[in-house]
Amino acid sequence: SVTIFISIIQNQQKTLQDQNLVNQASYALEYISRSVRTAIKDSSGDCLVDNEVEYPGYHYLATHYDQTSGYYAGIKFLANDEVCEEFFLDTDGVLKETKNGGTPQNILSDRFKLLYARFVINGDNNLQGASENDTVQPRVTMVFDIKTESSVNQQEKIIQTTVSRRNIIK
Repeated sequence: SVTIFISIIQNQQKTLQDQNLVNQASYALEYISRSVRTAIKDSSGDCLVDNEVEYPGYHYLATHYDQTSGYYAGIKFLANDEVCEEFFLDTDGVLKETKNGGTPQNILSDRFKLLYARFVINGDNNLQGASENDTVQPRVTMVFDIKTESSVNQQEKIIQTTVSRRNIIK
């Protein structure tokens, strides 16, 4: 009976850790999705800049290209409050956000680590941006491989979602 009790406690700990992992990943996806949905066109190109190249007329710009995977690990856009936002997987394995080029802030708890973050624009991982000249509604697919930092009952999940701008481009 003691063995059964210990087994029940271990299973409950594993379940709670799994719920925590899903909650953290869901929070990050919802937080980023909300911002991406309400992004506006960067008419001047002041926000959407990569390697000193400006992208005026773009809605989204994929950033932090990972040559090993062939995917971008970041997304940059002009938020509806005219704040330049970027979400990206930093080299330390932490998902971060910057606003107007400020200090990057962690989005997830330190108890979790991203193995990878992928941002795909309009379903094409080779596409770096979505512009006003595109014939399709701009959309961003986000894929996160997240795991717990704990060595006991380590959990890992791959979570994906696709979002598009709230206002349809005409």
